[in-house]
Amino acid sequence: MGNEQFVASADERFPHGLPSASLDAAALAAVGRDAADQLAELIRAESVNPPGNETRPARVLIELLKREGLQPEFYEPIPGRGNVSVRLRGEYGAADANLDPRDAARGALLLFAHLDVVPANQDGWTVDPFAGEIKEGYVWGRGAVDMKGALAVQVGVIRLLCARARAAGRNPAVDPIPGLGRDIILTATADEEAGGLDGIALVLRDHPSWLDAAVALTEAGGMTITAAGRRIYPLQVAEKGFARFALSISGRWGHASMPDSDNALLRAAAVVERVSVPGPVQFVPENRALVDALKAALPTAALARLDGLLGEITFDDAKELNAAAPAAGCAPELLRALRAVLRDTFAPTIIASGIRENVLPGAAKLTVDSRILPGATRESAERALFERIGPDLAPFVTVDSIDVGGAVSNPMDHEILGICAAAIRARDPEAIVIPAVAPYATDAKITVPAGIPTYGFSPYLLDPKERFMERFHGVDERVSLEALAWGVEVLYDVVLGYAGTR
Repeated sequence: MGNEQFVASADERFPHGLPSASLDAAALAAVGRDAADQLAELIRAESVNPPGNETRPARVLIELLKREGLQPEFYEPIPGRGNVSVRLRGEYGAADANLDPRDAARGALLLFAHLDVVPANQDGWTVDPFAGEIKEGYVWGRGAVDMKGALAVQVGVIRLLCARARAAGRNPAVDPIPGLGRDIILTATADEEAGGLDGIALVLRDHPSWLDAAVALTEAGGMTITAAGRRIYPLQVAEKGFARFALSISGRWGHASMPDSDNALLRAAAVVERVSVPGPVQFVPENRALVDALKAALPTAALARLDGLLGEITFDDAKELNAAAPAAGCAPELLRALRAVLRDTFAPTIIASGIRENVLPGAAKLTVDSRILPGATRESAERALFERIGPDLAPFVTVDSIDVGGAVSNPMDHEILGICAAAIRARDPEAIVIPAVAPYATDAKITVPAGIPTYGFSPYLLDPKERFMERFHGVDERVSLEALAWGVEVLYDVVLGYAGTR
């Protein structure tokens, strides 16, 4: 599989110019500015999962859509776990009531987001994480990046499409949008941060029309990453799966005054050390395409560091790479992400042992979170886990599976990728657009198996100094007003480039 879609030009994909160029500049700028205020509203509707309380931001979203004259649907299968969807009609769907919503030529385009956020410990934050502050050119708060900001951008696109309808004397709630061929669906769901089983999975079961589309766009891709002086824009084409394990490690109970090597906590510490070591690179088509694109784009000095990532690597090697990264024009968190997507990973996350200070523990519990590439399974991850543990410690370890979610992959030749690349390159002719594998899971793990190709695309223009990757689940989560406004413009062009009449 090649990377042809990722080098698509604006002239090729937008031969008549960018759709956003035909909009009133003042009106477009106003929608971009409003995205910041709407994001702040969504942040203030606190929805930490657990328990979620996604009905709070769902109500905010409903009101935003009603202001545009739309009639969004609401679904709350579990008290407090609200979900919202709205559909804009295109000419193709309006002309044919029997249209298959996933028809590759005329089916709908789905924009979807999740309404829940992870907890925000106040330690380290310089703002109230749920105040939705706008200051210093940024919207601050939990969810600004993951992913209420992307939802605000999607709402901005819906607003622009509704304005097209009103300008033509049409009702956007029921009439086809002028210039729109395919239907556009916006769906926001609960529970993504805990696996989506109480959110998008229930929507798929009970309201499949909310997701019925030929292709979908969600988090996270299309944001600027500056590395080695180059501006890189990853488009997410795949994501790793996960396999989580509970390890029980046995030892000998005894008096702490007579320590010995059969202390279960010592064995657990050895297991932690062994399973944590980065493993070998495992090339699957998606990360091979990623590496090939980087090799074609990066300068010689950066290629030497990339080659270093492609061999066996220890944590000491990683520390050296991280330390050298800033001088090479690359943030360490980008190297961490790249290391992660090139191999299956095993991360110890929770350890528990001991009953009091003077008793040698005879048992320990360890939780390991494994992230696996396309093609790997829970069984293969468990085998790799025991290989890391080694035959000397294996007799003292039993493993139970906690949770599993498969990796997902999408075609790398889908036309929407070329449209996304062209919309970015129209604004940044030197942009390097590459396929990307997400090291984390999204709700695509529900939509892709349901037959809906799903790509990560929530475009942001980012300052080179902005440590955007660290904002995911981090302190002082924030997104700039400029990024939001840019995202609205780019996504609008992508939506019309794919779903517009031709």
